[in-house]
Amino acid sequence: MQEIAGFELQCSANDIRIAGVALNPDDTPKIEIHDDGCAYQGDTVNFTATFEVETTAKERHDVGIYFVTDGDPNNDGAISGLCSISTLPYTPDPPWLDLDGTDDPLPGTTTPSGIQDTCGDIDKPGHNPLYPTITLTATCIDPDNDGKLNLPYCTSWRQSGANELCVKPTDAFPGSPAKCKCDETFNIPINVPPAKLLVSKTASPTQLQEPGGNVTFTVSVTNVGVDPNNAVTLNTLTDDIYGDITQAGQNNIVSTNCSMPQNIPVDDRNPGGVDTYTCQFTAALSGNANKTETNTVTAEGVDDNNYTLTGSDSATVTIGDVLPEISVVKTAAPTEVIEPGGNVTFTVQINNISSATSDPVTITTLNDNVYGNLNNVGSCTTPQVINPGSSYSCSFTMIVNGNAGDSETDTVTANGSDDEGNAVNSSDSATVVVQNVPSAIELLKTANPILVSEPGGNVTYSYTVTNTSPVDTVTINTLTDDKLGNLNGQGNCTTPQVLAVGASYSCSVTIFVGGNGNSSVTNIATAQGIDDDGEPLTVMNDATVNISNVPPAASLTKTVTQAVATYQVTVTNSSDAEVLSVTSLMDDQFGDITKVQGKVKTTTCTVPQQLQPVTSPGDSYTCTFDALVESTPHTNTVTATVADDDGSAPATPTGSATVTWQ
Repeated sequence: MQEIAGFELQCSANDIRIAGVALNPDDTPKIEIHDDGCAYQGDTVNFTATFEVETTAKERHDVGIYFVTDGDPNNDGAISGLCSISTLPYTPDPPWLDLDGTDDPLPGTTTPSGIQDTCGDIDKPGHNPLYPTITLTATCIDPDNDGKLNLPYCTSWRQSGANELCVKPTDAFPGSPAKCKCDETFNIPINVPPAKLLVSKTASPTQLQEPGGNVTFTVSVTNVGVDPNNAVTLNTLTDDIYGDITQAGQNNIVSTNCSMPQNIPVDDRNPGGVDTYTCQFTAALSGNANKTETNTVTAEGVDDNNYTLTGSDSATVTIGDVLPEISVVKTAAPTEVIEPGGNVTFTVQINNISSATSDPVTITTLNDNVYGNLNNVGSCTTPQVINPGSSYSCSFTMIVNGNAGDSETDTVTANGSDDEGNAVNSSDSATVVVQNVPSAIELLKTANPILVSEPGGNVTYSYTVTNTSPVDTVTINTLTDDKLGNLNGQGNCTTPQVLAVGASYSCSVTIFVGGNGNSSVTNIATAQGIDDDGEPLTVMNDATVNISNVPPAASLTKTVTQAVATYQVTVTNSSDAEVLSVTSLMDDQFGDITKVQGKVKTTTCTVPQQLQPVTSPGDSYTCTFDALVESTPHTNTVTATVADDDGSAPATPTGSATVTWQ
C-alpha cells in the first residue's frame, strides 16, 4: 500500500476497520474455499468471503481494502509486501454508497473530471456496516496459534475535499499518511494446522512372521516453515515405543544412523532435497500372531525465530501367523521280546519345533493305533501345553504277544493347536519283534528185557518223545528205528503226534532179537518233527540188548560088529543154542579114526562136521570105521572135539564100544 501511495505511511487513524466475516442466517461464516484449504502453515488457500466493513466516522470516500497474501513477513499488515487490493462497490444504493459521482478531479488537478468515481464510499449511519465479497489467495499463517487463518490487512480512505478520482483498486490509496488502519492479528474462520515439521515414517518390512524380527524404520523430517529464510534446527527424534531413536542399544534399537542436532534449511517445503533430513534406525519387534504395532515418531526443533516446531508420523508393522510344528518320537524298550511275548515300555516324546518362539502348543489328544487313547495310560495325560523349544514325555507299558517272527508296529499320533487355534499333528511309530525261542524234544528208548540168551528172544522196545520246549507246540512227524525202520503202524506206534509244551507221547514195539552168545544188538531210534514256527527238530536215542552165551553139549555111541570090527560113531549137538563144529574124532585105541592108519583099516569119518542145533535136521553126524580088534572083550573109546563159533572151550563128548566075541 505504501508503494502505491508513493509516500511513507503512518496508518494511525481508526476510521474504517474490518470487523470480521459476515454470517449466514444459520450463523455460519460466509466463506467458500475453492481449493483444499490450508494443509500446513505456509500453504496457500484460495477463497471467497464476505467481510463486515464498518466506520466510526460520519463519512469516508474511496475505501480501499488491502489483504496480505505473502504471510506478512514484515509484520506490518499490508504496508509493505504482497497484497490483494479491493474497493467497495459504489452502486446500487442501497446497499452501496457513491458520495463522489463525477465531481472528483483527476490527480494533480482541482476541477471536476466529469468521470464517474467507481470506488465505493461509506457513511454513518445510512451505509454502515457494508458487506463486500472478495476473492483472494492468501498464504496460510497462524502466528497466534489459535488454529485459524491470520489475514493481516490495511484499510485506506479519503476525506471530502482531499479526494481524487478513483476508478480502479490501485487508485484507492490513503488520502494522507495517517488515513489508513492496519491489523496484523486479524483472523478469519479458515482452519490452519499448527505450525509443525512435516514428518514421514515408513517401515520395512511392514509384516513379520511371528515371533518377530528386525524392522528398519526410515524417518524423514521436512522444514515446511512459512518463511523461506527461516531454517529449523532439529533437536530431538523420539519414538513413543523405542524412545530416543538416535541411541542404539536401548529399548530394542539394534542400530541407528540418526543423530541430533540437524539444521534443516527451507527449500521448496516439499519432502526431499535440502529441506529434508532423513535417517534410519533398526529395531527388534516381537509379538504373537496378528499383533499390530503402530509406533509414532515425533520430531521437535526450533526455527530461526525461536519458535518450537513439532511433527509426527506413524508406521505400522503387523506380525503374521506362523503355523505350528511339532515332532513326535516314539521308542520301545525292549525292541525284541521272546515268544510268546512280554512287557514292552513305550516312550513318547512330543517336541514343539515351531519357528514361532512365541507360540506354545497345546496337545489335546494322544492316540495310539493299537492301544487307543493314551490319556491316563501309564504316565501319559492330556492336555499338555508345550512351550517353544520344549518337549513333553510320557511312557506306558503293554504286553506284546506273538509267535516267532511276528512284529508289532504301533503308531502314536499327537493332535493339538497353537495359541491362535491353528491345528497341528505329528506321528511316529515303534516296532517290537517277537523272537524265536529254540524248541527242543527228548527221546527215551528202552528195551525189555535187555538180556536174552543165544540164539535170541522177544524184546519189547518202548519209545517216549517229550516236548521240552518252553514255548512252542511240536508236531512229531516220523519215528524210526535203524533196525526196525519206520515205526508208524508197528506195535502201537502211530505218527504224526502233536505235543503241547511239556507233553509226551509213548509207544512200544515187540520184536525178536537174535544173535550169538556174548553179542549185543543196539537199535537207534530217531524222532523228527517241526515246531509251530516251522523250525525242524530231530532227536535220537538207542537201546542195547545183550545176548548171553549157552555152553555146548554132545554124546557118542560106538558098536563093534566083527573082529575087524566096524565101529559107528555118532556125534550129536545137544544144544539148541547154536551150530557146533566137530573138529576131531580120536579113538583111545585106534587113534585118529578119520584116517586109515594103524589098526584102522577103513573109515568114512571126516572132519570138520557141522552139527545143527538139537531137534533140527543135521543135529548129528555119523560115520564108520573098520578097525582090527585084537582082544575081547575089547573096549575102546572115541572122543570128539566139538566147538562153537564164539571161542568157547570146546566140548569133548566120548563114546565107548566093547567088542566081545566068543
